[in-house]
Amino acid sequence: MPTKPGVQVVKKDKSVEDYDASKITDAVSKAAFRCDKIVPQATLDAIAREVYRRIEHRDRVTVAELHELVIAALSFFQMKEVGEAYAEYRYYKTTYAKTFEQLRQDADDVLRLGDRENANYDSSLVSTKGSLIKGYLTKSLYKQFYLSGLEKELIERGDIYIHDLRDMILGCINCCLFDIGSVLKGGFEMSNVEYTEPKTVLSALQVIGDITLVATAQQFGGFTLPELDKVLLPYVLKSEAAALEKFRQMGVADDVAREFAVKETVRELEQGFQSLELKLNTVPCSRGDFAFTTITFGQWKPENYTAAEREWLSTISRTMLRVRKKGHGRHGKPVVFPKLVYLYDRDQIANDKPSAELFDEALRTSAECMYPDYLSLSSESGSVSQIYQRYGAITSPMGCRAFLSLWKNEEGQAITVGRCNIGAVSLNLPIILKITQMQRPDDWREAFWEELDRRLDVIRQFFKKRYDIIRNQKCSSNPLAFTQGGLYEGTKDPDDKVGDLVRYMTASFGITALDETTYLWTGKRLVEEGGELSAKILRYIGDRLAQYKKEDGHLYAMYGTPAESLCATQAKQYDRFCEKNEIDNVFRHTEHYSPEYFTNSFHVNVTEEISPFEKQDREFTDFHLCEGGHIQYIRLDNPENLAAVRAFVERGMEKGFYQGVNFDSAYCGDCGRHSTNVLFTCPHCGSRNLSVISRVCGYLGYSNVNGVSRMNDGKMAEIKNRKSM
Repeated sequence: MPTKPGVQVVKKDKSVEDYDASKITDAVSKAAFRCDKIVPQATLDAIAREVYRRIEHRDRVTVAELHELVIAALSFFQMKEVGEAYAEYRYYKTTYAKTFEQLRQDADDVLRLGDRENANYDSSLVSTKGSLIKGYLTKSLYKQFYLSGLEKELIERGDIYIHDLRDMILGCINCCLFDIGSVLKGGFEMSNVEYTEPKTVLSALQVIGDITLVATAQQFGGFTLPELDKVLLPYVLKSEAAALEKFRQMGVADDVAREFAVKETVRELEQGFQSLELKLNTVPCSRGDFAFTTITFGQWKPENYTAAEREWLSTISRTMLRVRKKGHGRHGKPVVFPKLVYLYDRDQIANDKPSAELFDEALRTSAECMYPDYLSLSSESGSVSQIYQRYGAITSPMGCRAFLSLWKNEEGQAITVGRCNIGAVSLNLPIILKITQMQRPDDWREAFWEELDRRLDVIRQFFKKRYDIIRNQKCSSNPLAFTQGGLYEGTKDPDDKVGDLVRYMTASFGITALDETTYLWTGKRLVEEGGELSAKILRYIGDRLAQYKKEDGHLYAMYGTPAESLCATQAKQYDRFCEKNEIDNVFRHTEHYSPEYFTNSFHVNVTEEISPFEKQDREFTDFHLCEGGHIQYIRLDNPENLAAVRAFVERGMEKGFYQGVNFDSAYCGDCGRHSTNVLFTCPHCGSRNLSVISRVCGYLGYSNVNGVSRMNDGKMAEIKNRKSM
């Protein structure tokens, strides 16, 4: 590219530098990206030559003049869209002024009012306020400079929703099944400090808490410690052996020493789980939120363990459950983290006494605390059961309800622990349906699938970029995952790139508001229509994802989006779309629907008057079509009825569900008593000083803390309307 000696560019700060044609080609290439265009290098060079031709007779040219010449050259080459994108960037001062005014307003709102987008944030804390304000900035930067023009258009209108947009600029992973056992074994390095392998179960649980707070700060989404009981078993045996030796040296008789050693080890377990709960519920990670941690437990093959080891595996989990039931403080105030998930194996429970005792303890805990949820490993239905039965690998849930796709290593082994996903993008099906009806009123039912295809392809292209970004991240960006063994094959050098580790990462295509979509299409609610349309939509998307997976080599999955704040966001976007296009928003005056929120994923409307068994049956098909993210929950009016709790859970396990039970668990700060299915007033003393735990979507959160909720208005409106959830 010619550069004439003497041709200089006068910059805005009045400094002068030599004309550099490569800056022209780079700027045009970036402008093309923002409007979803790719300009061949030969054309870029031709544009730069055209600009140079127009200035080669001059000694100096200002930056402002140079920009106008580039726009003129793009017009000369009949590249109108690229020229408009370039001009939009050129006039950045106006854009920046508007953006920073909005950022200032957002910051002021957080400082004065807090933020209730995510029940996992306590926005009264200074650290959380700082994190939220930083998030507004990173979200704005990402939207302005890293999204294509079409992506920006669709997220602004609401056709698609890119989850965790504030984190995208960082190039980090999303939810994961963290291999905590591999990190602990043999010791590890964290924050440039070497840790030796724990010698007791108490120290193991304390270190696990530290690791969780550090590791979750390097990602977004859920952080699962899968099969933690089996991870803790060797440290329990170390504690028992050390205690036994101590008592023997004290001259205690052997049988009594063994009894004392067991009691001391159980006490260590209690202290360890209490410490872990306190950390996860009182200490925000450096991201500003409380670490969304999940622990799965309860499955072991009896033939692989001695009777003593099986008893310890049961004791580890029963102790964890008792700690959860006991709560903290004088009156046993409950907590919400970590999320607990029991791994249900029917044959194991039937043939192993410690397993049966643990399952009984789990049911009693669910009746008081709503946790644990239950994941079926022994059903004839569902990919989780199929993967376990065929390969012996357990696919624990991540975060609220995300699941990884099947992936096998080069030896043909199914690998689950040590894997992650890279994010989720959700469709707003009601808006897509309305757009189709507007554009093609005569054949909108046929045109809907074409419109859906276009949105799916946008999400697909976005994820392809995400895979490339993560592939080129350095492992030092998340050292516990990529250099200390937290993820599969994650023992690379800090300066290495993540590289081919992306081959086992899943990307999630989210589905919301199937109930509202069914009503718009048929005039009937999901439960009335019978699910024919919802299943058709899910199968259609599933077929497309299978095609994309084959063509791109990536693990795409369909995700029943939980829609915590999104339930309100998408409803507002739909309402705004209807108002702008002068369309009647039927949800403003239709029984069973609220303009304040959309229904989560494939679930039936929360106002439906149906029994728990009916709800399980109705959601069965759609649950199993959304294999990349799903949960099934039913509402209990009398959770103290343990026989009913057992019946609901066992029926859900036969259906291959990831099953939860719902009620509202209230703790009174005045009288210290507990009650269920109460939101605002203590039934024992009339106080409004309540801490109320409700199911947000797939996890539990505080719907009321002394009269204030951490949940957004849309979610609170849904909670008030719940009858079947």
